[in-house]
Amino acid sequence: MYDELLAALKNEDRALAMEICFNALDKKQISVMDLYQNVLSPALNSIIHEYNGDEDNLIWKEHVRSGIIRGIIEASYPYVIKERKALGNEKNQNVIVMCPRFEEHEIGARMVSDFYTIAGYKTTFIGANTPERTILKAIEVIKPDIISISVTNYYNLVALKNTINTIKDKIQYQIRFVVGGYAFNNNPNAYREVGADIHLKNFSDVLDLDKGADVSETGI
Repeated sequence: MYDELLAALKNEDRALAMEICFNALDKKQISVMDLYQNVLSPALNSIIHEYNGDEDNLIWKEHVRSGIIRGIIEASYPYVIKERKALGNEKNQNVIVMCPRFEEHEIGARMVSDFYTIAGYKTTFIGANTPERTILKAIEVIKPDIISISVTNYYNLVALKNTINTIKDKIQYQIRFVVGGYAFNNNPNAYREVGADIHLKNFSDVLDLDKGADVSETGI
């Protein structure tokens, strides 16, 4: 399936890419978790290697591929709800999923948002480039138990640390900070340095959060 999807993406064939994914989901040949983690994520990340050294083609092709994959994720929501009901693990906890200020890469966060939903959390996806004043307003309304933050660009870890520190300073109750993204891959201790509690390396680790497990060494 990955090879078929990658071929469709290389040809910018949105219709075929959608058909491949939703045929597999309809036939229950793949779960949403496997689709996101083992098919869509590698297909998105592979473009850097496909066009290494060809900056002009890389930029527009990355935008097109990201748009197709984002469309597949959005259209997968009915399957997300089905898998949530099948799991039957409803939680009375609110989660905000976001990216800090200056971080424009939101597809990873969008995927993680669906995994929180499947796992039974009440999930609110805010999106990319979230200013500190905006997240503070959202916290006032939603009162999250968990804030999950995705960072792709290493240089945005400073903005992440500032965001976490601001929230801790302004909010008078305890929130668990869960982080993930490419920016953490080369430094396993970076999540502690920015003030987070947990580093998720695999989407499936979301299922272990309610167990109080430290999943920081098992791997987004």
